[in-house]
Amino acid sequence: MHGGEPRDPPVSKAQLNAFMVKVAADANLKARVNAAANGDAVVLIALAEGHSFSAATWSRHLRG
Repeated sequence: MHGGEPRDPPVSKAQLNAFMVKVAADANLKARVNAAANGDAVVLIALAEGHSFSAATWSRHLRG
């Protein structure tokens, strides 16, 4: 493996993308995500909505 940050597994990235589509379509869910204290809290919200990804995947998403 080359240097730099590890890449997200394709499944995690797909789960994150699906969750973000859901968030964009649901104002209540968007408010819950925006109010989340940290990445772990977002992961728990996502799990409750049927999506699984890590806090690290969320962090990389936020950094772009």
